[in-house]
Formats: sequence, structure tokens, C-alpha cells
Amino acid sequence: MGTIEAAPNPPASEYERRRSARTATALQFEARERWAGRSRIVLFLLLLALFFVFPVTDVWLVVTASGTFVAFVAAVVWHRRVDRARDRARRAARYYTRGLGRLNDQWAGRGPAGDRYADAAHPYSGDLDLFGRGSLYQYLCEAHTPIGQDTLADWVRQPADRTTIHSRQAAIAELRSNVNLREALAILGDLERPELKTRELLSWPAAPPVLTGWVGPLIAMVLGFLGLAGIILWAGFGIGPSPLILVVIVEAIFVGVLWSRVRQVMRDSRPVLEELNAFLPVLRLMESQSFSSPLLRSLQDSLRAEGEATSDRLGRLARLLDAWDSAMRNQFVLPIAFVLMVPMHLVYAIERWRLRDGRRVREWLEAVGQFEALASLSAFAYEHPEYAVPAIIEGGRTVDAEALGHPLIPATRRVGNDIYIGPEPALLLVSGSNMSGKSTLMRALGVNVVLALAGSMVCARRMGVSGLAVATAMRQGDSLLDGVSAFYAEIRRLQSIREWTAGPLPVLFLLDEVMRGTNSHDRRIGAAAVINALLSGGAIGIVSTHDLALAEIADRLGPRAANVHFEDQMIDGQVRFDYQLRPGVVPRGNGLVLLRLLGFEV
Repeated sequence: MGTIEAAPNPPASEYERRRSARTATALQFEARERWAGRSRIVLFLLLLALFFVFPVTDVWLVVTASGTFVAFVAAVVWHRRVDRARDRARRAARYYTRGLGRLNDQWAGRGPAGDRYADAAHPYSGDLDLFGRGSLYQYLCEAHTPIGQDTLADWVRQPADRTTIHSRQAAIAELRSNVNLREALAILGDLERPELKTRELLSWPAAPPVLTGWVGPLIAMVLGFLGLAGIILWAGFGIGPSPLILVVIVEAIFVGVLWSRVRQVMRDSRPVLEELNAFLPVLRLMESQSFSSPLLRSLQDSLRAEGEATSDRLGRLARLLDAWDSAMRNQFVLPIAFVLMVPMHLVYAIERWRLRDGRRVREWLEAVGQFEALASLSAFAYEHPEYAVPAIIEGGRTVDAEALGHPLIPATRRVGNDIYIGPEPALLLVSGSNMSGKSTLMRALGVNVVLALAGSMVCARRMGVSGLAVATAMRQGDSLLDGVSAFYAEIRRLQSIREWTAGPLPVLFLLDEVMRGTNSHDRRIGAAAVINALLSGGAIGIVSTHDLALAEIADRLGPRAANVHFEDQMIDGQVRFDYQLRPGVVPRGNGLVLLRLLGFEV
């Protein structure tokens, strides 16, 4: 038995050093930004004043106004660059502030909580607090793109196979010490902004073809040349607007015939452009790196199409969409753009891009999602150098951990325990008084198995785990809406767990106060039946209870089960817990003691 000792924490000092440096940089750029802003105003006012000082025909007005205008444009460019640099420094400082918050146990409520992934029917996510405020997901997630957040959620909701886990472990090991890369990734997005909700970039490219063939683009090209010729004849040769008007009428008919299909192609253009602007910087960052682990190299390889970088291809689409948006929404540009058939040329180019490269967009974005998920888990590994890389046991059904603790409990209060389950004993029956640590032990085990099978580090000194399907029954309650009692909800959950034992992976079950909603006689018989059914199905797990009569179940199962317990002590009139797991059945409870302490006569 033992605890995970909180060794000196280099990540904390490194984060503090970097945060101070980035904060100082942000302050410097703030000062420059003020100077740049004032320079813009002064130069603009000076430009206006020149027209009052010099006559319009004066050559000095042309010279001084031209120089002042050039200086004004330079000040605008400088202001924008300084503004972007200031924002990057602020985001970097916020990244390290979040990291220090995790290290100092002040992280709950900050960052994506993953509420949208909560699912009451999931085998374990609700009982293990995977999602929501103060959840494991909120602790881990540093992804700012929707698919990055989705990927991390999928990894903790679904165990990976042994080969995939090893590939993720190698990638995390390579990224673990690369704080610069994680900072560069963090400044590309902002976790403080609302999470992106759209998914058009995944669905839009896969839609059926709408505008195909060569006739439409050819007609648009001819009409555009004719429109240009009409403008030249009117403006340059004084022939009059009649030819131009005739061309515009034909163009309007052409666009009207195709308008429904044009709208269908461009209906989701703005959401697509928004998502492109979120993904492109991450793609460029991935492409710029040099990796050695197989998984990271394969992700990079997937970002090349016919020898061209994916960011270039997606950047081309972003420019087309941005040009369409600018042409259609600018009332001064639109008339000329329409005459030259620019919107039609753009929409045909966008459709050609979609038909050629759209089929690979999902693959590219999935690579981004995996990269962000790996970056999140590598930060978790870096911030906890005392955590272990779990060994993935091939075949069998085993969990073997030393000094296992819950990663969300502060290190100063966390108590680690040694756990061994399967194949003998396949069951640990944990007895103990109220608040002694039974539920926390099961959640610590469940969370660490989930982390291990996602490819992550685990909160233990050492851990070995087989491929397992975690299933829990810990928080069943009444449902007035569904007309379901807590007891009926529990037995339905137990039925689901029994059915899951027929799946491809052995089940690791975690049952808290099993059969709590019935009388003691039925509880003993029912609990024995549930445990026998699960063990017969090849499952392993933990059952907790404060009903000492249930401890007899383990005795009857022989080597397949073992009794373990948590104790408490009365010290200076207060109940104290050490949260250390011990063999055997708990010698006493604390329910009556607590009642006496509260003034009840018992």
C-alpha cells in the first residue's frame, strides 16, 4: 500500500516563467499598440489638414499628401501586426495560466466541459464524471476545434485496441516535453470563446454534385468578356450603354436559370469559411513539424494530396469562399462583379474544388482532431511526471495497479492504493463505513482504466491493464418523468451490464451499494445473483457495501473473490479516515457514531 508522493514540480516553475515572460511581452505590445493607434489618428488628421493648407492644384499638396498617405497605410499595417502580436502573447499567457490552474487545483469551470457528450445510457461516463463542470474531460481538453474536442471525447468513451494504444503512447512520449509546440497550438484558438457548433465542413463537401460540366463555365466566361467589352465601349469610346444593357440582360437570365443550384452550392459557405479559418492554422502547424513516432508521421502523411500540402488546398478554398463573400456582400463591388460574371466563376471554382478534394476533407480534419487530442494528453503527461505509462496486457482480464489514485483529487489529499483484480480474485467486495472512500476507490479505478485504454498516462506508480469494457452502476435515482424508481433504474442498469458481458471485451464492473433499494433479505439474495451472473460471464470488478451481511458472498465464492475494507477512527470526538485499503471485512460501522455526534440518543 502507498501514496503517490508529490515530488518537486518542474512544470509549475516552467509554466510560471513562461507566463511571466508572455505577460511582459503582451504589455510591451499593448504600449506599441497605443502608439500605433495614435499614429494612425495623427496621420489621418494631418492628411485632412493638408487639403485646407494647400490649394488643390498645388504641387506641394500632391507631394505631401502622397507621403502622408503612404505613412498612414504603413501605420495601419503596423497597428494590425502589433495588435495580432499582442493577442498571441495574451493567448500564450492564458494557456500557462490554465496549466497553472490545473497544477494548483484551480481549474474547475475553465475550458470546454463537454456537456454535449453526456449520455445517461453510456456504460460509465456519468458515474465516472467524464463530462461536465469539474470533469475529467474539462481537466484534459486543450482542443479548440470541434473535431479535436470530439476526438478526445471519443477516446475516453471508447477503449482502443492494444496497437492503437501503443501508437498513442509513443506519440504522447514524443510530444510530452514539447511545450513550445503546445503553446503554438494554443495561441491558434481561444478556449474562452463559445465552442463552435457547426459541422458544415464535414457535411458540405460530401453533398451530391450540383454544378457540373463545361458548358456553364464557358458561357460565364464569354458573358464576362462581353460585359467587359460593353463597359469599355461605353466608357472609352462613347458608344452608349445599349450593348452593356443587352449583355446584362442575358447575364441575368443565365444567372436566374442557375440561381437555385448556385444557392444550393453556396448555402453553407459562411459556416464553412468560419471553420476553415479555425482549422487552417492547425494544419499549417502540423505540416511544419518534424516527427519521429509512427502515429504523428502518419498524420502528417495524410495531409498531403498529390504532392501538395493540405493547408494550401484548403487555403485555396478559403480564398474562393472569402472572395465570394466579399463580392456578394459589398454593394459597391457587386455590380461590377456581376457584369464580369465573377460570382459565377467563383461558384464554379468552388464546386470543382468540392468535387475534387471534398472527399478527403474528413480525413484531413480527423488528422487535426487526433493531433489536438494527443496534444491534450501530452500536456497531462508533462504536468504529472510522477504518473505511470500503463502496460497493456495482451488477452486475459486483469487490472494490476500500485499506488492508484484519482487524478482529479489534489495531490496533497490524494491517497493511493494497490489494486489487483482478475482472474483471481475476479471480485473485490469492499466494505466500509460511510465516507470511508469506497466510491472514490471505484471511480479512481474506472477513470484510470479509461485513461489507460485511451493511450494516456495514469495516476499510479505502476499499472498493467487488459483490454476491458468498463461498466458502472453507481448513481441511479428516481425519474418522475419516466415513472421509474431508483431500485428499478438500478436493476435495469444491472441487466445492461450483464448483457454487455456478451461483448468482445471482458467487462470491468463497478457497483456501488448494489441492490440498495430493497430489504436486507432480498438484497443479499439479489446481490449474490447479480455477482454470480457477472462472474459467470467472464467479468471482473468491484462491489462496495456498508451492509456487512453481503461480505459473506465473497466467502462463498472462494478464490474468485476477496473481502477488502476501509476503516475509520474516532480521534478527539471526530471521525477520521485514512482511506487505506485493507484486507478482510470492516470490523465496525460509523452510522450510529455519527448520529450520537449530532445529538441523537441511540
